[in-house]
Amino acid sequence: MRKIAKIDANHKEIVSEFRRHGCTVLSLAALGRGVPDLLVAAPEGATILVEIKSAKGKLTPQQQEFRKFWPGPFSVIRDVAGAETLCKILKKGGKSETKNYDRNS
Repeated sequence: MRKIAKIDANHKEIVSEFRRHGCTVLSLAALGRGVPDLLVAAPEGATILVEIKSAKGKLTPQQQEFRKFWPGPFSVIRDVAGAETLCKILKKGGKSETKNYDRNS
């Protein structure tokens, strides 16, 4: 039996920040198995998978494998400022900048 997906403490505030910038947010957290926490779509149409982590949180081995496998944009967001920065990048159409965006890496 699979354990219930854990949602990080900063999850709600990060989702709220994306929505404040006009993004559509779909939570994927319940899927588990390394799938990122969110699918985020900017108003302009760009989409990105987002893994939410705490300031010092690390990707699990399953999340690392997913990141290697996934050919599209993937980002690790750790705080509201990171979500705001990612929104600005998406609004500029900077898809290549989002491929592995993690401002704390």
